[in-house]
Amino acid sequence: MSRPVLVVDDDTDLREALEEVLRDAGYTVFGAGNGLQALEVLRREPVPPSLVLLDMMMPVMDGATFGRQMRQVEAWNGIPVLVFSASANARQVAEEMGACGYLRKPVDVETLLKAVAANKAPEAP
Repeated sequence: MSRPVLVVDDDTDLREALEEVLRDAGYTVFGAGNGLQALEVLRREPVPPSLVLLDMMMPVMDGATFGRQMRQVEAWNGIPVLVFSASANARQVAEEMGACGYLRKPVDVETLLKAVAANKAPEAP
């Protein structure tokens, strides 16, 4: 079984659309509406995701706080994070948090799928 992709975004319609696109492309997908929910998903799931697609501006817990807390847990430290933001400084934010890359919202399906495929962690043998 392939490791899932975790989509973290407070925009429910967008998150569900991203999840659907990724599922249609053959990925197992989990969703979370903010950083706190995403940490709960990480704690609950026995297999860590191969990639976190992370929005930055969210209520309850934003993407930067989630990223810092995720990196403090050894089992999650190596999970690649792809910043997904409408912010003009998405690249800078991604670099500051040690993300593997960034996507500017809105993004087309082809660009999204290429970025996910290029940045997800390799499957264990």
